[in-house]
Amino acid sequence: MSRQNIFHASSILLVLFVASKVLGFVREQVIAALLGTTLQSDAFVVAATIPFTFSTIIGVSAGNALLPLYTGRLQDANRAYLASTVSYIVGALVTVLTVLGMIFTPQLLDLLAPGFTGESRRIALLCTRVMLPSTILLTMGFLAKAVLNAHREFAVPAMAPVLQNLIFIALIIPFGKFMGPGLAWCTLAGALVFYLYNLPAMGRFGIPRRPLLDIRDPDVRRVLLMSVPVMLTALTSRGFVFLDRWFGSQLVEGSIAALSFANRVRELPYGLFVAVISSVLFPALAAAAKRQDLQLLHNRTAMGLRLVALVTYPCSALMLVLAVPVVRLLFERGAFDVTATAATATALSFYALSVSAMSAISVLTYTYLSLRDALLPFWVGLAGLIVNILLDYLLVGRMGHAGLALGNTIGFWVTAMFFLVFLHRRLPGFDWRQQGVDQLKIIAATLIFSGLLWWIGGSVGLFNTNISLLGQLLGITLAIGAAGIAYVLVLMLFNIEETAAIRKRLIK
Repeated sequence: MSRQNIFHASSILLVLFVASKVLGFVREQVIAALLGTTLQSDAFVVAATIPFTFSTIIGVSAGNALLPLYTGRLQDANRAYLASTVSYIVGALVTVLTVLGMIFTPQLLDLLAPGFTGESRRIALLCTRVMLPSTILLTMGFLAKAVLNAHREFAVPAMAPVLQNLIFIALIIPFGKFMGPGLAWCTLAGALVFYLYNLPAMGRFGIPRRPLLDIRDPDVRRVLLMSVPVMLTALTSRGFVFLDRWFGSQLVEGSIAALSFANRVRELPYGLFVAVISSVLFPALAAAAKRQDLQLLHNRTAMGLRLVALVTYPCSALMLVLAVPVVRLLFERGAFDVTATAATATALSFYALSVSAMSAISVLTYTYLSLRDALLPFWVGLAGLIVNILLDYLLVGRMGHAGLALGNTIGFWVTAMFFLVFLHRRLPGFDWRQQGVDQLKIIAATLIFSGLLWWIGGSVGLFNTNISLLGQLLGITLAIGAAGIAYVLVLMLFNIEETAAIRKRLIK
C-alpha cells in the first residue's frame, strides 16, 4: 500500500471515526447528565468494564494475530476456512467465559470492586448480568474488522461503532429512566448492531455466516498460539482499567466515574486519529514484513511515529492547559456538577501526559506483530503494568484518584521507552537521528501551541467559573483555532514531511 493510498484510506476512516467519536461523546454526555459522578455512575462504569475490556483484550488481540497470517493467504482459495475457524473457536471460548461470568457474577464483581457494598453492589450486579453477553458480540465484531481490514475494506468496520452509538442514544429515551440498568440494556443492543453490521461485507469476501471449520490448518494453530501473548500484552496495556476500579472502589463516591470520564477525554485523540492511522498502517506493515522489505518497514514505522506525534502532542497540551474548561464544556450539566468537573479535570491533567506514549505504543506494537513477534510486546507491557501497580499503591493514599491517573501515565511512558530501546534490535538501520530531529521539531511547535492556548484561554475568560455555555464554546473554538493555525505554520516552517502538501498549496 503506497503512502498516497494510506492517506486516502485514512481520510475516509477519519470521517467515520469522527462521527463515531462525536456520537460516543454524546453518549457519554447523556450518561454524565443522568448519573453524574455518583453511586449509580460508579456501579455502571464498573459493570461495563467487564464486557468492554475483555472483548477488547480477546477480540482485538485475536484479530491482530489473525491479520498478518490472513493477509498472506489472500490469494488462497481456502482463506475463508482460516478466518471462519479462528472466529468460531475464539467465539466459543468467549461464550464459555461469558456463561461462567453469569454464574459467578458476585465473585467477579467482588474481585473487581471490593469496596462496593449495599446499593452500589446491587446495581453493579444487575448491570453486569445485563451487559455480559455483549462480550461475545463485540469480540466477534472485532474479529470481523481484522478480516475486512486485511481486504482493505475499512469503511464497513468503521461504520459499525457509529451505528452502535446511534442505537444506544436512541434507546436512552425509553430506557434512561431506569438509570444504570436501563443504560446496560442500551449497551447490549448497541453491541448486537456492532456485530451484525459487519456480516454482509464478510459474505462479499467469501466468508459465510455458517461455520467453515478446518482445525488441521497450521495457520489456525499459529494464530491461536500467537493470540495468547497478544492477549496478555493487551491485558498489560489495559490493566490500568482494573487497577482504577479496584483502588477507586475504596475511595470516595464518584472517584471511579471521574477517572472513567477523564479517560474518555484522554482517548479521544486515539479514537479520532491514532486508531485511524494504526488501522490503515497495520496491513501495510504486515505486507512489507511478508515481503521482507525492511526499508519499507523502517519508513512505515517512522511515518507512524511521526503522524501520531503530530496529533497527540498538541492534544496532550490542550487537555493539560484547558483541563477544567474542556471538562466543563463536555460534561457539566444535569447531575454532573462543579464538584464532578473538578474531580474529572484533576484526573485529566495527569492522564493528558500519557496520550503520546499510548499512541507510540500502538504503532510499535503493530510493527512487532507484523514481524510476528508477540512476546516482546508482552514483556514490555508487563514491565509497565508492574510500575503502574507499584505507583498506584504508593500514590493512592496521598493523592486519591489523581494518584491513580499519575501512576498510569508513568506506567505508559515506561512501556513506550522499553519499546523504543528494543526497536533497534528488531529493525536494524532505523533512522533514529531523523526521527529524533522530527520529534524535537514537533515538540517545539507544541510549546508554542501551548503558550498561545493558555494566553488566549485566559483572555477570553475560559478559566472563569461563571462563563456561559456559549462563551465556553466560542472561547475554546477561538483558542484551539488560533493556536492550531500557529502550530501548523511552525511545522511548515520546520519542513515536517507531512505538511508538504499544505505548503505546496499555499505556495501555488
